[in-house]
Amino acid sequence: MEISFIGSGDAVLGFSLAGVKKAYTAGSEEELVNKINEVMADPNVGILVLQQKDYNRIPKRLQGTLSNSVKPTVIAIGTEQSTEMREKIKRAIGVDLWK
Repeated sequence: MEISFIGSGDAVLGFSLAGVKKAYTAGSEEELVNKINEVMADPNVGILVLQQKDYNRIPKRLQGTLSNSVKPTVIAIGTEQSTEMREKIKRAIGVDLWK
């Protein structure tokens, strides 16, 4: 399973330097939605990481799809803390890591 990241140029560079091979830049909302759909269809991606600000820009329907996705598990990172991350990790791996 691979990790994929979609976000701004600087963050993409950082994830690429950290070894994430599937790191993509998406500027406009249309590019962001298209790249998300492309990554969601990739059977090799196990985790999709998005910036919280980009996650907030996508349509609510797609947000719902990403929130319920187990494979890949979607994690939004950034200054806004995700209250759902614990539940997503538990659902993805079957173990509550905080216990």
